[in-house]
Amino acid sequence: MPLTDQETEDLCRVGPGTVMGDMMRQYWLPFMRDWELKPDDPPLRVRLLGEDLIAFRSTSGQWALIGDRCAHRGGGMFFGRNEQDGLRCVYHGWKYDASGACVDLPNEPAESNFKSRVFIKSYKCAEHGGMIWAYIGPNQANPPGLPQLEWTQVPETHRALRYTYVLKNNWLQGLEGDIDSSHLAFLHNRNWDDHSSWGRRDLAPIYEVVDTDWGTMSSAKRRAEPGMTYHRLYQMVFPFHSMFAGPGHIWVPIDDEHTLVHSVAWSVRAPIEIRELSSREVGNPGMGPMKPEQKGKFFANWWPEADWDNDFLIDRDLQRTSSFTGLPTVRIDDSAMTMSMGPIMDRSHERLGSGDVMIIRTRARLLKAARALRESGTPPPAVENPEVCRVRATNVILPDGVDWVKATEDWVLARTSELSEAQLAFNAGAPAGFRQE
Repeated sequence: MPLTDQETEDLCRVGPGTVMGDMMRQYWLPFMRDWELKPDDPPLRVRLLGEDLIAFRSTSGQWALIGDRCAHRGGGMFFGRNEQDGLRCVYHGWKYDASGACVDLPNEPAESNFKSRVFIKSYKCAEHGGMIWAYIGPNQANPPGLPQLEWTQVPETHRALRYTYVLKNNWLQGLEGDIDSSHLAFLHNRNWDDHSSWGRRDLAPIYEVVDTDWGTMSSAKRRAEPGMTYHRLYQMVFPFHSMFAGPGHIWVPIDDEHTLVHSVAWSVRAPIEIRELSSREVGNPGMGPMKPEQKGKFFANWWPEADWDNDFLIDRDLQRTSSFTGLPTVRIDDSAMTMSMGPIMDRSHERLGSGDVMIIRTRARLLKAARALRESGTPPPAVENPEVCRVRATNVILPDGVDWVKATEDWVLARTSELSEAQLAFNAGAPAGFRQE
């Protein structure tokens, strides 16, 4: 059944006081690469879950995320001076430290103690896995543990922060696209006449989905050689992490109609040779080059050139001759589709089929968790036990009828770094670039 209007509202709206917004505020949100701000650099505009904020790094190196308006008369803190372990409003010189406390009121008498009663909104920040995370939830004095996603735990040499960009649609549209396997053979097909890759041999995979401690997990099952089945595993890790064999993607809600997308790859077996692939460079595996700094916008350096206004750089000649879409990259394929649904898709008009069971189950889990928090105060998955986030996805070839959950358990739960026979069987038939290393 399609979602009701109320279910769509509850799933998609993330501002303060909303059902999903309250749930999202139980988690840490990755919002910046650790190299984007150096001590005393100018502040940057940030928006998370509909809240406009300012990020800066103090003289001593402390990360700070504060409200975007001065407590005095609402002057914009983006224009502030980052100096001597604080951000000073240029309107009247009021200065705030990383905790949001006012530490200087130069236009007040020297004997005044007024500054001790002045604060600006501030949120906890932490460096974790080469990214800066914010906790903007209610328990600032005692925030939950950071999620122990495996890519945050491996050595820096084994991790690649591949790209970041702003997507102009609701966060759930992006996440749902990433856990949908059946579009692989169509949307991302660069050679329609070539069906050699595992993902294109069977255009209608059969899904099996299970609930997990961390979210949902599915196998998209396709025919392999006689008596064997190819399983392509997908993970949804609360609240907005998706994984398939290879990278993980993070769909951080900026507000109801914008999403901050991160892609991370990691290896438990060997260092990654090219670890930093900035999406501001041409020819990267993400959204291609970024527009020049977008003055006046949040995350000003991460707005892609490929956009609605230029039809995502579609090449109709290429579409006629080889590429199924004619779009430049896999990530642009996805962005064109999710953005074409509108800022927030009207899901009452959907006609879901058998290939959508992972999406259906994931929506149900998100709704259930968000409403349980609202109605009974039940903490959502992985908040109180962030170690359960340390999971993986994979590709395997298994004999027909084998329990794929049990057969992949050691790998999925990160108990081993050795490839199984089922994974090696996949590698033996997979084209270059698809093999698991």
